[in-house]
Amino acid sequence: MGRELIEKVFQKFENHLNVENNNRVVFSGKFGIGKSYFLNEFFNDEKYEKEYFPIFINPVNYSIASNEDIFELIKFDILFQILSRDVIVFDKLNFPKGNLIHQYFTTKFLDDFISASDLIGENIVEENASGSFGILKNLGKLLAKLSELSKRDFQKFEDEIQKNPELEIINSFFKQQESKIGSFYENNAITQLIYKLIKNIEEQSKKKMTLVIDDLDRIDPEHIFRILNIFSAHDKLGENKFGFEKVILVCDINNIKHIYHHFYGKNVDFFGYINKFYSSEVYEYSNKNYVKYFEEDFKFNSFSDPEHLQFIKFIIANGISENIITARQLFNLDFSKNGISEYFNSFWRANNQVIYKYKTIYHFHYYNEGFAIISTLLNYFGNEELLLKIIVKQDSQQLLNFKNSFLKLYEFLVFYKEKKEDEGLSFQDEDLNLTYQVINGIIEFKSVSSLDVEKFYKNLIKKHNEIIN
Repeated sequence: MGRELIEKVFQKFENHLNVENNNRVVFSGKFGIGKSYFLNEFFNDEKYEKEYFPIFINPVNYSIASNEDIFELIKFDILFQILSRDVIVFDKLNFPKGNLIHQYFTTKFLDDFISASDLIGENIVEENASGSFGILKNLGKLLAKLSELSKRDFQKFEDEIQKNPELEIINSFFKQQESKIGSFYENNAITQLIYKLIKNIEEQSKKKMTLVIDDLDRIDPEHIFRILNIFSAHDKLGENKFGFEKVILVCDINNIKHIYHHFYGKNVDFFGYINKFYSSEVYEYSNKNYVKYFEEDFKFNSFSDPEHLQFIKFIIANGISENIITARQLFNLDFSKNGISEYFNSFWRANNQVIYKYKTIYHFHYYNEGFAIISTLLNYFGNEELLLKIIVKQDSQQLLNFKNSFLKLYEFLVFYKEKKEDEGLSFQDEDLNLTYQVINGIIEFKSVSSLDVEKFYKNLIKKHNEIIN
């Protein structure tokens, strides 16, 4: 839609993010409404790109069984996303020396990283994989930095283990667990590494580090509640997990509610559980936001025939509200009053003659208004199926209330041209179930209550598509 209208919707979300202490957000909206598209556009916007550093992960793509720990793949996914972006200043990256974490990074880390990359749906070794060289380059830098850890310091730690039986028990436990993805010490190692990388990027970029977990309601229930439980708690410093300033969970909160009651029982308090995650309130993403600003933009207009504008606005507003017009369309087309007016006028004023079924139609300007209306609607809906989908949802009388627009559409449909001999006569259009009379050279509809609206628009679209201009 018009950039100024998009910015209003962006600002509404920005206001929510800026609520004091609002560090965990549930971003809720119906499936297919364009939540992911909106968030990508928001964080890529020039204004907000300067303020936020987003990391998107999508656990629905993971290859993982319901009884496995999804959190382990989330950690590797975050690490993968970080390394795919050339933003880390490795010279300023410090990591603890002389402890068991060193053992993990010098023995298992690379194997686990490559194994996890397969499970999270990424490929870091194929030559043509997007960003693969950047990932491998940064992974090499990271491993080189980790290898700087003092072997001498680590040897001292191992010597202490030999002297202290209790530490030997710890060492034995670590060796048993290190082969399992998800062990406590491995968790510590990867979590600490991610934390340091996040803080490194935050320090260099001066941006708010933001984790976006997409499609939460499309994964296994076990994994949904594992993720919620992990991210609902602060660490001992009061920070979000891994040190992110913002964590955004993307889902349909109603789906999560239904899954929760199916999983734990209908009598278990869902909101008592879920409100532990979000800091302020659930952010409800809806096309109603766009409809509000869209209609406000149409309060005043300079259309030569205001009714045509109001008719087009009526159909498009319903299309947006019903999510038939998607977020992607709203962002990529100019839905402002001026944008729609200019598009309409480009058709209305352009054609004096066209080709229809291999014949030249002269004086096509008689039908340009109807042709421009249907052309404009098809442009903004994207295709005829979506336009018909919203047409059939409307009360036929509401559509017919736009009398002049309906008249111009009908004149275009039948290529009506005034004839003196038609004056005062009544006509029956049996195909569409309507009757009309010609008075002073103008069609006046007498009976339209039984009009087949869907057929009327199907015929209009068919005729439109057969016009060569």
